[in-house]
Amino acid sequence: MLEIFKALPAGGTIFNSIAVILGSILGLTIGKFIPEKLHRTIFNCLGLFTLYVGINMALNTKHSIAVLLSLVLGTITGELLGLETKLNGLGDKLKAKLKTSNEKFTEGFVTATLLFCVGSMAIVGAFEDGIRNNPEILMTKGIMDGISSILFSGSLGLGVIFSTIPMFIYQGALTFAAIWAEPFITAEMYANISGLGGLMIMGIGLNLLKLTKLNLCDMLPALVYIVIFSRIFA
Repeated sequence: MLEIFKALPAGGTIFNSIAVILGSILGLTIGKFIPEKLHRTIFNCLGLFTLYVGINMALNTKHSIAVLLSLVLGTITGELLGLETKLNGLGDKLKAKLKTSNEKFTEGFVTATLLFCVGSMAIVGAFEDGIRNNPEILMTKGIMDGISSILFSGSLGLGVIFSTIPMFIYQGALTFAAIWAEPFITAEMYANISGLGGLMIMGIGLNLLKLTKLNLCDMLPALVYIVIFSRIFA
């Protein structure tokens, strides 16, 4: 199977998208048979595991000050651009076009989009696919995302399956960008990106546990700043 997706442009992203679509369909099929109390229990488990993954990734940070500056400036930039509002608006527009009565459509779309797009596996996997033509990291991520999408779509509904659209665009763009970016990416930069992504994933975990309501989409520009500050602090 690896060779099949290796032969395709952005093959890792294609596999990842297929896994999420299939997982979402399965979740929509069996989700109605899962009691609401069990849904909450599953989300608590997902929240705890997501928090654990985020902490592990955050510990990879090489330059803490660079990560802090990136997070602060990135969040300010995101708020000024209204990224969270725009992503929620996109979810609402999709909901209106589909004429679905699913009240959690937008929540499912936004939550799944952030979970599948934010993190070092998406970035490092896309670069690995682009630079070395090795989709293995993104295929591993795809299996993880596919399992998560079963649970998310079962609880939050149809919005989860549409998260494949921004994920496909985001990871695909990173894969093709990796071809010309290779000379500029260092090991320390990877570590800082991973650390920053870990903090964002910790935020997703806290939101899933309903301990916070962080506007994580507004933090996404921090991934641009971390590249700049990693260079400066190097």
